[in-house]
Amino acid sequence: MTFFRKIGLAAALLLLVRTNVQTHANAHELPSAHATETLVIVTNDYPPYAHADADGSFLPDLFDAIGHEMNVTFEFHFKPWKRGEQDVENLEAWGTLPYRRTEERARKFNFSDALYIEDSPFFAYNANGRKPAIHYEELSDLKPYRLGGIQGYYYQPWFEEAGLSVEYALTEEQNFKMLHIGRIDLFSTARSVGWYTIRNLFPPKEVEKFYTIEKPLLEGSGLFLMTSKDYPNGNELLERFNTALATVKQNGTFESLMNRHELTVNY
Repeated sequence: MTFFRKIGLAAALLLLVRTNVQTHANAHELPSAHATETLVIVTNDYPPYAHADADGSFLPDLFDAIGHEMNVTFEFHFKPWKRGEQDVENLEAWGTLPYRRTEERARKFNFSDALYIEDSPFFAYNANGRKPAIHYEELSDLKPYRLGGIQGYYYQPWFEEAGLSVEYALTEEQNFKMLHIGRIDLFSTARSVGWYTIRNLFPPKEVEKFYTIEKPLLEGSGLFLMTSKDYPNGNELLERFNTALATVKQNGTFESLMNRHELTVNY
């Protein structure tokens, strides 16, 4: 091999090495066109809207559709309600759901547009199958009754202000079991959640003995995504989220998901 041919071969190899190094560096410097931001969402097991152990449920599926519109990946973590709020306050999660909006919460958190609309009636149970009417105008009218509740729920300060007798538990299941054995008289939760829980806890003959009283605690009220006011670019993210939510409601995706999960379309 001649001297000049050796020089030419060495130059070609050097150029190839430099090209490979530059290509490798650019691959790390330039983001992929398909890269998406990941946002953590905290919720609790809240069937039929969110199932910790199911392959699919309504809210995670809805957020998949919203994430597609936003070019964002939502990662769901299932934790107790109070822990979810703490994670949002500590900026360990972007948001938690589904939450009712109250004045107290609005001072600390931002809220999305309503994810869906649902009332929250008071559930009751009668072992003899009768459904005696229970009337009230103000919450204080319910003082003769023993109420069940869940720690950290929106109604806790309302019940305290009304001077009601309330036994707090951690889950819907615990409250409906207490209602069934007569330990409490009334328990309020979202209508779909209540009936879903009852049907999964008790045989059909017992399910028939549960009922809701005429006046709900909340009528036709929204449930929301609740986010931190201090999250980086939080306001811009929430605007994009609301736009994407409106899109999936307008293009039929929302209704399709509600039907798939056998929920009442109400928004």
